[in-house]
Order: sequence, then structure tokens, then C-alpha cells
Amino acid sequence: MRVAVAILTVFASVAVTIDATVYFKEQFQDGDAWKSRWLVSEHKSDYGEWKLTAGKFYGDAEADKGLQTSQDARFYALSSRFEPFSNEGKSLVVQFTVKHEQKIDFPPMLVTLT
Repeated sequence: MRVAVAILTVFASVAVTIDATVYFKEQFQDGDAWKSRWLVSEHKSDYGEWKLTAGKFYGDAEADKGLQTSQDARFYALSSRFEPFSNEGKSLVVQFTVKHEQKIDFPPMLVTLT
């Protein structure tokens, strides 16, 4: 019992000391409104089309929606602006989730911050 209390105390103290600021978060939960926040690149005319969907596998059809690459063997490009910020003296963590539903031999995925 003492071990469980000690472990809980450690987790509680760690949770209190974590200080993170979220500068940009997108959950795609407002239908087609994402189109006003994201810019679909027109650099190449043969880019594939993005589709808002939960995909084939999901826990909650609404909460698990995201952007899907809807055509095979295509390139895709998308960008969004966010408010300027400074993380001087702090780490910057960029996190995103990708769910592959089809067989992909070499999925080159890039995140570029400028």
C-alpha cells in the first residue's frame, strides 16, 4: 500500500510541474469549416484532394474525424497559419497523427515550420 501511495505522489508531483502551452491545435470537428483555416496548395495541378472523414477504423465517428488523402499515388500539400509565438529557452514539440488505411510502400511525410 505504501508503494502505491508513493508512486501516486510521484505522478501527482510530476503532473503539477508540467507547464505546456499549446500554440496550435486542430481537431477537424466543425465540418467543412477547416477549409477556411487551411490552405490547399495549388502549386501543382495534379495534387490529390483532401477529404474530411473518420476513415474505415475509428472509435467515435465524429470525434475521430480528420483529413484523408482520398486518391492513391498522388502528392498532397496543405498549410495553416498560426499566431506568432516565442519558445525561447523552451523545447518545441510538434505532434501529429497519421493513420494509414491502405498499403503504402514509401510514405514521405514532411512537416515544415517556417
